[in-house]
Amino acid sequence: MTNFQLHKNGNIRTADFSMLNYLQQVNVLPDKIAMFTNLKEFGLENYVKVQAAVLLLVKRGSVEVELDLKTYRLEAGSLFIVFPEQVLKAKKASDDFDPICIACSKNMIEELIIRFDDNTRLILKTRENPLHQLDKQKFEQLKESFEFLKKKFETSETNTCRLQVLKNFLIGLLYECIGMDHEPMTTDVVKSRGQVLFSQFIDLVVEHHREQHSVKFYADELGITPKYLSAVAEEQTGKNAKRWIDEHIALDAKVLLRSSSRDIQKVSKILNFPDVSFFGKFFKRLVGVSPKAYRKTAE
Repeated sequence: MTNFQLHKNGNIRTADFSMLNYLQQVNVLPDKIAMFTNLKEFGLENYVKVQAAVLLLVKRGSVEVELDLKTYRLEAGSLFIVFPEQVLKAKKASDDFDPICIACSKNMIEELIIRFDDNTRLILKTRENPLHQLDKQKFEQLKESFEFLKKKFETSETNTCRLQVLKNFLIGLLYECIGMDHEPMTTDVVKSRGQVLFSQFIDLVVEHHREQHSVKFYADELGITPKYLSAVAEEQTGKNAKRWIDEHIALDAKVLLRSSSRDIQKVSKILNFPDVSFFGKFFKRLVGVSPKAYRKTAE
């Protein structure tokens, strides 16, 4: 834990993507993409808020982890997906645990998300079921793709378009991960009422977030009170219902600002804000910068 900086955030430390620059045996494009196989230097025996998206494929051995306080067991053939701002802790790892990992910075994952259709639903469904157990054939296919991307890291160092090369291969790999015909591994065989309600809530948010911004709308659709819906969301994820709605709207706004030439006023109208000033204040509160500054940075 002496090779990289961890910042205090309450009782949970925040692991910045830059820490990967200091690991041994890592292929890294600074602040963009990294591939590595050794997790021991991360200090995951304690809770860490991850500031990157991570694809982890287990080649051998096993590890038990907590993600957002839910426990998962990763074994040979497991694919595990972590998103930025999730809280991770490794509880037990076998001596022969051997993963291959790909990490993307928060900015990079936003760039990649734009390339996916129905990106909000994709993220939410993957966050709900982050662990997938692959059969032998699909595991070998995916491992080959991981190793091919690793080879591209090593052979493209002098290519002036290296970032674009790696980004496009990574997009293909993400589609391969998502499109595989495998069953999600959940922590419970039978979902609780809270899990079912939260899943239904997310489906409604994906469908209606551009027009409907209030918790009351979604609670009415589910036949429950706004207070109960927020309590369910808080119990399942640590975030209340309003925060989930706002974050999905903000994500959609980012995609619209990055992926189209629509002016900010038009984006505001698409997302059903009363005026561009209200949209600007909302966006800055959620993202930290104005829509104009965000678009300029993206460009």
